[in-house]
Amino acid sequence: MTDLHSGSRSERLDRAIHALLAQTPELEAAAVVSFDGLPMAAALPPSMDEDRVAAMSAALLSLGERAAQGLGRGELSQVYIEGDAGTVFLVAAEDEAVLVAVASKGAKVGMMLYEVRRAAAAVAEVLKAEDEPLAVVPAQPEPVVQAAPAAVHAPPAEPSYSEPSYNQPSYNEPIHSSPAHSAPAYVPPVETTWSSYAPSGSVVPDSVMPVLPPSTWS
Repeated sequence: MTDLHSGSRSERLDRAIHALLAQTPELEAAAVVSFDGLPMAAALPPSMDEDRVAAMSAALLSLGERAAQGLGRGELSQVYIEGDAGTVFLVAAEDEAVLVAVASKGAKVGMMLYEVRRAAAAVAEVLKAEDEPLAVVPAQPEPVVQAAPAAVHAPPAEPSYSEPSYNQPSYNEPIHSSPAHSAPAYVPPVETTWSSYAPSGSVVPDSVMPVLPPSTWS
């Protein structure tokens, strides 16, 4: 049995028409259309355009309602159209929407109407049901925002500078060994004794003649 009580309304409509197609193989397509001719849910083959099906269904409904009212037949409940290639059913889902079903050629009309009416009732139930209330999320306690500790900015460390140490190069005075020098011994000259070769009356040099002091001069 199809679950029509869970999920969103659109999902439940999709499940309703797909269940109809699954239970009735003679049905080739189905759609839920609003009275304004707008598609609400559809399960159509690629050859059928969803908007086109909805617009034609709204036009058929409008014409059938006017015909039923004009002929004094009351409110329109369903439209049945039979063609050479199949049958089209339009069944009102109460006052909510219209269920459109397209049957293949040779389908049993009575069985098709039975299945389509059941599906239309399910569609009306889905459309009248209130949406599931949203799950109430328990209130979460407000997070306690703790003040972030003030950032302590440490002053930048002073660059350490160490005085470079210079090693005084050691210098050893070269030791020069002085050559041994001995002072020459002074030998006084030997006085020369002049020989008496000087002629008489000649002046003898002072170095030869003794110099007398002036007081002794006569």
